[in-house]
Amino acid sequence: MQELTLRDVLATLDSVLSWSYLDHPEEMTIRGIGTTPEKIKKMFIYICKRPINERGVDLVRAAIRNGAVAIVTDRPIDARVPVIYCRDVTSAHEQLQTLFATEGNHMKRAERLMKEGGI
Repeated sequence: MQELTLRDVLATLDSVLSWSYLDHPEEMTIRGIGTTPEKIKKMFIYICKRPINERGVDLVRAAIRNGAVAIVTDRPIDARVPVIYCRDVTSAHEQLQTLFATEGNHMKRAERLMKEGGI
């Protein structure tokens, strides 16, 4: 199973303005994405589509508590995980959905072939 990294995510996004990170996590494994803090799992990226106001900050904190290892947003935010700042968060979300759907399809196909004895 090929694993995606934060470096892969950054290479996929075409609207990245900048990013901040601690301890050079470019090789950090990313397993999925989400836009709802309650559905974030370990090693997921939280895509913050809401404005970073008091409620938005609470959502980011909840996502991190649930396992988010990075945040995608269009507004400055203070977080203890890497933050990827994009011009267009909606476009970034669509690009990441495509990236993770493609990866998921490759894994499902490989699993199916293994069950059928093709690998």
